[in-house]
Order: sequence, then structure tokens, then C-alpha cells
Amino acid sequence: MPLPHWTSENVLPPGRHQADLSDLYERFVWDAPYRDEREILFSALSGYLGVVCRLIPSGRAWVAGGLAVRSAAVPRDVDVVLIPDEWGALKRLDEPARSTFYGMFTLKGVIAENPAMYLDRVQPVSGLVDGFLCHPGDEDAWEAVWSRGPVPGSVKGFAEVVW
Repeated sequence: MPLPHWTSENVLPPGRHQADLSDLYERFVWDAPYRDEREILFSALSGYLGVVCRLIPSGRAWVAGGLAVRSAAVPRDVDVVLIPDEWGALKRLDEPARSTFYGMFTLKGVIAENPAMYLDRVQPVSGLVDGFLCHPGDEDAWEAVWSRGPVPGSVKGFAEVVW
């Protein structure tokens, strides 16, 4: 089902809108400025979701961030929150898959060794994706964050990809 058209505020209408990758491409890349930059972000999102779908049998991804608004500013990243259908699937991942999966999330205030350094923020796909994991019962809190519009007090919609 195609994503709805942009509102006059250049966001999706309020609500959660189911979409597949071709729908995301049509609205977030084809129907928005800075197509070259958006192509790169879309490729990062597509690869990110491809890995997630191989690791987690079923779930949802809510897509927001710079890619999901039709702004005059160049989009810098795409925000994704993952909601596995079954939390137990994460616990059953073998060690290599678990390491891959948990390496796909944004981290703040990271101290790395060898060489020792402090990193303010670590994001997947060279900083193009801000990835988060929704714990069971936290969906309402994430929906509230993903629905915040660009102007204080405004509300926007976001895309939901189901696999």
C-alpha cells in the first residue's frame, strides 16, 4: 500500500503507515529533494533491514528521521526502531548472530580500546542509520517519539515495514 502524500508541512500525515521498501523509495527518495543523498540513505536502510530480516523471523520496523521528511535540509540519516514479534527469537540467536544483531544499534558515550578512544556516538552503516530496539511494552513510548513533528507540538506520521 503506497504511503500517503506529504502534508503541507512536508511530513507524512499523523499515524503509522504500512509500507514495503518500494513504497518507501517512492515517497522518501523519488518524491523528495536531494535525491542523490536520499538514494544513499535508502540503500543503507535497505541493507540494514535485509540483515535484520535474516536474523529475526518476523517483526516490524518503524522508519522516521531525516529520510522520512520532505525538508529543505539535506537528510543526514534514517531512524529505525525494531519491534520483534517474538522477544524469545533474540534469546535463541547463536553467538555470531547475536553479536551481529546487537552491533546494529546506535550507542552513545562509547569507550573503545586498542587504540583507546571516547566516541560520542556510534551508529550503524557509517552513521547513516540510527538503529534502536523496542523492548516489549515500550511501543507507546516509541510511537510518541516517532510521531513528534518538526515544530514543537506538531504531530507527524511514520512508516511501518512488516516482515
